[in-house]
Amino acid sequence: MNKKPWQSLDARTTRPTLETIARVAGVNKSTASRALRGDTAIAIETRERIQQLAAELQYEPNASARRLSYSRTDIIAFTTHSFVRSRGSADPFLAELISAISLEAAASSLDMLLCVAEPGPYEIDVYRRVVGGKHADGFILMDLRPDDPRLPYLCAQGYPHVLFGRPSLDLEESRYYPYPWVETDNRHGARVGAEHLIGLGHTRIALVGCGAEYICEIDRFAGYQDALATAGIPYDPTICTDGGWTQDDGYRFTRALLERSDPPTAVLAVSDVVAIGAMRAAMEMGRRPGPDFPIVGFDGLGLATYVTPALTTLRQSIPQVGRLLVQLLLSELREAPVPDRHILLQPELVIRASTQGDE
Repeated sequence: MNKKPWQSLDARTTRPTLETIARVAGVNKSTASRALRGDTAIAIETRERIQQLAAELQYEPNASARRLSYSRTDIIAFTTHSFVRSRGSADPFLAELISAISLEAAASSLDMLLCVAEPGPYEIDVYRRVVGGKHADGFILMDLRPDDPRLPYLCAQGYPHVLFGRPSLDLEESRYYPYPWVETDNRHGARVGAEHLIGLGHTRIALVGCGAEYICEIDRFAGYQDALATAGIPYDPTICTDGGWTQDDGYRFTRALLERSDPPTAVLAVSDVVAIGAMRAAMEMGRRPGPDFPIVGFDGLGLATYVTPALTTLRQSIPQVGRLLVQLLLSELREAPVPDRHILLQPELVIRASTQGDE
């Protein structure tokens, strides 16, 4: 029986190097390196033979040498304002998004650097440390704000990045941004959610947890107003709460609304997490979410299926968002053109028991 190439190696040999691959394959080191990178200038038979040999020898490239050679870290940085919300509880939306991004990054042989950069005078310092120290090849940013100070800094540095969200309140202006972005159409989604409640016969619909700090919540507020205006329903600012993304916020705001002499009859929440807090408050106040008090969330988190009653929501595909963010950042790093660098995704209304009456 013919020996495999690796069977001729001393079992005590340390992990195989590029020189090992080249020697066993009978080629020079440069040819072996180019073949392993898939260089089409190397004959296909030679490429396949060297790649097969590398697999049999369980060869792993020297990451440090490769990074020095290509001035690359093979690390992408993901920044957020916080990994927890009130009372130290983890943010389930953020957990699902990080999972989606990390899976796609791993599939592309990339590592992730997680950074917390709270808004304020020292926010840009986090970005300066990563950029100046060359700790990552590029950024994925979220929580976009009007006049966000991070964007002019990264653009001035020419530092590759991709945004989850758009860089400006103006959609057409955002399409001229020099780096990629991915966004769920928050305005359209909130309008569809409000229209669903209007279609159930409600005219006094509270918007719970929607402030004016982030572009996404500004858009959701605008979509809510669009639906009211189209239906000829007067806008009542007293039943629209200002800010908040936690279950505590949803609970507190909704309870206060239901204690009024003229309470709302339905809720559109800024997120699924806020909606779940609103459901708890409604039940404590004697309103059954669904039959008595319809509630709609936004995001399509996995937990929305398992609460009781199951939550009607505007679902954005978080796995798809994660894949697109990594793929677009890779296209920037590789200077590879893509058909669309600015992607607006449409959310899907998923109707569940929280807006359904008794069977």
